[in-house]
Amino acid sequence: MNARVIAVCAVMLAAFSCGGDGVVEMMEAPPAPGPTLTSLQSSIFTPKCAIPACHLAPFPQQGMELSAGNTYRFTVGVDSGELPIFKRVAPGEAADSYLYMKIAGDPRIVGERMPLDGTITAAEIDAIRAWIDAGAKND
Repeated sequence: MNARVIAVCAVMLAAFSCGGDGVVEMMEAPPAPGPTLTSLQSSIFTPKCAIPACHLAPFPQQGMELSAGNTYRFTVGVDSGELPIFKRVAPGEAADSYLYMKIAGDPRIVGERMPLDGTITAAEIDAIRAWIDAGAKND
């Protein structure tokens, strides 16, 4: 009987030891997805920027239309009208993107901080920064 118990224990030990080095690796949760242009469009650009006399056709301020379907082509990789040394949105570089500078109140801007009525929150500014820093994808 002792030989049988020893044999079973040896088989179990061999089976469990073949699975690796005995270290259990914890899987980290995937990072939360960052903001998308679609989410920013519906929550910020359309209600706060693409309004009459601001960034809405037919005469958008600075020639920058921020209505749905137009924001990407009027911002990403486009020279700023006020300070052409900056792109309106420079993918991966929010700190040097003029759109971000205008909403964050960067001292390098020309004119007023946007939006003029001041309705943008710190969380919304952070979301735009995160989208630009993540590559400003047309998603």
